[in-house]
Amino acid sequence: MNDIAEKLNNEGVQFFMQGNFSEAKQKYKAALKKEPLYATTLNNLGMLCLQENDYKQAEKYFRQALKEKTSATYLLNLGHALANQNKLDEAETAYSESIQLNYASLMAWKSLASLYQFKKEFVKSSQTWKYIIENFDNDNEYKIQLAKDLIALESFDHALAVLHEASLRTKHQEIIWYYIAQIQLHKTNYGLALKAINQAVAIEPINNKFRILLANIYLAKSDLSNALNAWDTLLELNPQNRKIRMDKAVALLAHHQIDASLIEIETVLKEDKSDSKALFYKAIALMEKNENSKEAQNLLSKLKASGTMYGKKAFEILEKMKSKK
Repeated sequence: MNDIAEKLNNEGVQFFMQGNFSEAKQKYKAALKKEPLYATTLNNLGMLCLQENDYKQAEKYFRQALKEKTSATYLLNLGHALANQNKLDEAETAYSESIQLNYASLMAWKSLASLYQFKKEFVKSSQTWKYIIENFDNDNEYKIQLAKDLIALESFDHALAVLHEASLRTKHQEIIWYYIAQIQLHKTNYGLALKAINQAVAIEPINNKFRILLANIYLAKSDLSNALNAWDTLLELNPQNRKIRMDKAVALLAHHQIDASLIEIETVLKEDKSDSKALFYKAIALMEKNENSKEAQNLLSKLKASGTMYGKKAFEILEKMKSKK
């Protein structure tokens, strides 16, 4: 071991810990000049590249480090670099190999579970979260992740059991209530869903996800007035939130409040005149007012060539209109 290389590497680590990446990089590069195959420094440079979102270069450094030394840590870091490049199968291999070398690495197990979740392999991810809870840590963070996967698998009663167990602890209560509300909505237990989401909203009154779910529950209950209140609360905080405004517009249109819906749609189009969803529902609203609206037909004709999901819907409506003639 070259003592100078080790000293330079350690100085680089100090700069890295302080957030001074430029100085850290200089020290690491200087260390490699003294000892080009120093695995520790190669790994540290990879970590620095991860922080700078240079995932391709990070991968190169981690692979170089692994050529010099087989390490669970280096494999774990390589997995992160690969996952961030959407090389998901390679990332899975790296995480699994890291676990084989260090079966007690909670970080590696978490990374593998999150990767399965991202790949929508919910059976694998739920099994991995369960393993973590039973063998490492039964923190609410992991129980919530397990519940999310069980919801995706439509194992609602099992998910509820996990969430109720988590609710006995104080941590992340608002998230627990949010997912309980989701489940009860799926089960069409609207009263229980409303009670649960109101618990979440009481903890975080301006949380977007919570208010959106609150609005959806009210819609499911055919309570448009309270759904509108939920959306309006969020729009007061962020008038430019086009998604929420369009959710409101579509609900108004579904309840035959056409003029009110058009006001919301036009507000969206002032922000983005090419918003395909807004253009589509503007056409639908105009047709509700006048089945043979020329403006609506023109909007649908333009949308048809847009290549968006609403372009496909526009094409289907135009074809139906042709068949009626």
